[in-house]
Amino acid sequence: MLTALLQFVFGVVTSILGALLILRAWLYYWALSPRHPLVELARRTTDWLVVPLGKLMRPKRGWDWPSLVGALVVAFVSVLLHRVIGGLPATPVGLLIAPFAMMARWVLEMISWGAIIWAVISCVSPQNPMGYTIEMLLRPFLTPIRRILPTFGRIDLSPLVLIVIANALLIVVVPFSRGFVLL
Repeated sequence: MLTALLQFVFGVVTSILGALLILRAWLYYWALSPRHPLVELARRTTDWLVVPLGKLMRPKRGWDWPSLVGALVVAFVSVLLHRVIGGLPATPVGLLIAPFAMMARWVLEMISWGAIIWAVISCVSPQNPMGYTIEMLLRPFLTPIRRILPTFGRIDLSPLVLIVIANALLIVVVPFSRGFVLL
């Protein structure tokens, strides 16, 4: 029971940290203002890891490599410790694939939660600036769906479809993110 609780707490902490690192990289890609609340949140919670990595590598071509490498390190540590705490074997192939699958899992979870939050904000407070920011961050994923799916008056069903697609992909990604690889 203690190991299950430890795995749960550790999983929540590493998932939040990993998601914030990926969010930081995504916000850097979109070149949001350093004063934006999301940028400040991501920066303040991840500077302790990204700043030292930033001394080893620099962002290039619009990608915040220190944040992405930090997310990969957190994913690797998360997978390794889950295997150790749970007493499960850690295969080399599983340890190679699982951190990347964990990062993909965090991205898909952020997309799903972002779409839910954006849908709620756009219904409750359409003029909210945070709603615009979240929609801008989700636009690359929503645009292909909007091309295919017709709108019904002012009702946009693309966030719902995006949530369904992200969660369907999570069904495939989650076992790999836990290191369950048959090789």
